[in-house]
Amino acid sequence: MQAMMGAGGTERFARAGRLLMSAAHSPWTRCVLWVSLLPAAATLLPAITVDVDNPFGGVRVAVGSDPRFRVRVTGTTREITRDDVKITRTEERVVVKCAPHDSEPIDLDLFIPIGFSVDVVTMDGAIEINGLIRGARLVTETGDIRLAVPWRATRIRMDSERKPAAVHLPPQANFTQNDIQVTPEKTIWRLRDRLTGGRVTYGLIRVRAQEPGELRLTNEPIPDDSPVKLPWQSVEALAKALDQEKPGKPKPPPTTDPQAAPAPTKPHPAAGNPVFRSDVRMVNLVVTATDAAGRPVTELDPGDFTIIEEGREQEVSFAGSDDVPFNLAILLDLSGSTKPDRLAMREAARRFVSLARPLDRVALYALAGDIFHVVSSLTDDREALLETVDKLPDVAGGSPVYDAIALAYAEELHEHPGQRNALIVISDGIDNQVSNQRTDTPSTIRFKRLAKAAGEMHALIYPVFLRSGERFGRGWSQKARKRLETLAAASHGRIFPAISIQDLDPVLPLIESELRGVYSVAYYPSNQNFDGEWRGVEVKAGRSGVTIRARPGYYAR
Repeated sequence: MQAMMGAGGTERFARAGRLLMSAAHSPWTRCVLWVSLLPAAATLLPAITVDVDNPFGGVRVAVGSDPRFRVRVTGTTREITRDDVKITRTEERVVVKCAPHDSEPIDLDLFIPIGFSVDVVTMDGAIEINGLIRGARLVTETGDIRLAVPWRATRIRMDSERKPAAVHLPPQANFTQNDIQVTPEKTIWRLRDRLTGGRVTYGLIRVRAQEPGELRLTNEPIPDDSPVKLPWQSVEALAKALDQEKPGKPKPPPTTDPQAAPAPTKPHPAAGNPVFRSDVRMVNLVVTATDAAGRPVTELDPGDFTIIEEGREQEVSFAGSDDVPFNLAILLDLSGSTKPDRLAMREAARRFVSLARPLDRVALYALAGDIFHVVSSLTDDREALLETVDKLPDVAGGSPVYDAIALAYAEELHEHPGQRNALIVISDGIDNQVSNQRTDTPSTIRFKRLAKAAGEMHALIYPVFLRSGERFGRGWSQKARKRLETLAAASHGRIFPAISIQDLDPVLPLIESELRGVYSVAYYPSNQNFDGEWRGVEVKAGRSGVTIRARPGYYAR
C-alpha cells in the first residue's frame, strides 16, 4: 500500500517528515506518517492542521507528547487497499481522505502531537477527541461526538440542527445548553462552556451537527508530561515541587552489607541523590563564591571550605566547579512586551546555549501566547537544541512572567537537588501584576509567594533584565527590575541588566564567569540518622576576602 503526498509541502516537512506505509496480514492495514518534530516545538510553530474526510466511518483522535504524527486505518469487512485512503500535504496542512470505491466503512485512529489541530468531517461515523488539543472543527450529520479533554483549558462550542439523542454531562460540568431561534422558521440546539473571558485557555473545539446520536463530555487532566502548561497551573506545580524537599517519612538506615552497596572508589556528588559509601551517606551542597567586589572566585578546593552542621564542623570530601556538570534552563519571554526584540531574542537563546560545556545539559522554555512551552527538555544534544531555537515564531500575548518562572523550576530542575542548577530568565520582567493592564491576565502566583519559594529552590535564578521595557514608561521597568533582583538574591543568583537584547556582549562573559563560581561541595555528615528533620548548615570560606552563599540547611531525608 502506498500513499500519495502533494508536491507543495514546505521545506520543513520535506526535511522532517516521511511517509511510511506497510501492509499487515490482519484485517486492517496500518499507515504511519512520521513527522520528526519535537512535540514542544510543534506547540510553537505556525498551526499544523490535519484535515480528515471520512464519510463512511469514524475518527478517533488521541493527542499526546509523542512527536510523531501517525494514522491507523481499519477496515470493517475487508482488507484496506492502496486506493482506499490518500494522504497528501500542503504548506501547513496534512490531508487524510477516505474514498473507498465500495463505500466500505473505514475507521481512522489519529495520533497527533500536542500543538496540532484537526478538521474532521463524517456522515454517520463517531468522532472522538482525547487529550489537550490545540484546535478542532468537527462536522457530522448523525455521528456521535465524544470529547475527553481538559475542560479548564479548552473552550467547547457546539451547534446542532437537533438536540443529540443522548447528552452525557457529569454533575460538575460547567456548560450551558439552549434552543436558539436563529430565524423565524429555524431553531438550533446550542452548547457552550462557561469559562470566563479572562481565563487563559489553550484549545478551542467547534462542533457542527445535524442529528447527532450521542454527545459525551469527559473532563481529563492536563498530563504531567505535557509540553504546554497553563499559567494557572503554576501555584500547584510549584507547591508540588517544593513539597519534595519537606520532611516526610524517615528513610531506613543505609545498608552495611558491602555486597549490597559497594563503596565507590570516588564519590560522585553531582549525581543528585545521596551517595552511599559502605555505611554512610553523602550530602551535596551547591554554593557560590565571590570576592569583596562581588566577582566569582574560581579554583577553590576542598581545603578552602569549612562546613558547620548543627554546630559541628564536618570534613569536606569534595569541592569542584569545572569538572561538575550544570543543568541550565533558559526561559525566553516571548510575550507581547518583548515582541520588538524577537529576532534578537532567538539569537540570544543560541548564544546562551553555546555557553554550556559538553558535560552540561540545557533546557529551553518559552512564555508565548500567555502559555508556558517546553521547547526542549534538559539535553546535551546541542545541534537539535539550536535547530529548535531557529523555529521559534513571532508570537505574543500576555506576560504572566511569575507563573512562567514557577513552572520553569517545577518542570525539571526540582528533580535534581544537590546538582548545580541554574534558571536563566531573559525578560523585561514586566509581569501583568506590574503593569496592571485590564486587558491582560496577571500571574496566578503572587510575587511574595514566588520570592519566598525562590529561597527554597534547588536552583540559582539569573535574570537577564532587558531595559527595553523602559519604553513603556509609568515606572513599570524599574519596579520589574527590583522584583527580579529580589528573586535572584533569594536564590543566591544574580541579576544581569542589559540595555536591550541586542546588547548582550557585556553580559555573556559575566554569566559564564558567574557559573564558574558555583561549586558542588560534598561531605559525609557525622550524624547519619536521616530522620527527615531540618539541619542547619553554615558554609564558610577558608580564604580571606571570599564570601560563600549557600542554602541555610537541608532536610535529612
